[in-house]
Amino acid sequence: MKIEIDDEIAQKLQLTEKEALELLAIALYKDRGIHGAFAGKIAGISEFEFHGLLAKKGFSVNYDVSDFLEDIERNDL
Repeated sequence: MKIEIDDEIAQKLQLTEKEALELLAIALYKDRGIHGAFAGKIAGISEFEFHGLLAKKGFSVNYDVSDFLEDIERNDL
């Protein structure tokens, strides 16, 4: 999928491509419940960096026991 924002609109919003991807990732994380790792991938950053971005923007991190267990399994710990 490719999403384009008209340059004029982006300029009026003072929005860079990086910021647009970060906002999209945050919206999908909050509204659709996607995993932090997937949201980070959309934003072009790691899951850890994405959680930092959420904190910086004033959002709480929805990280529960099932996320923790997934991380352990994914990282073979």
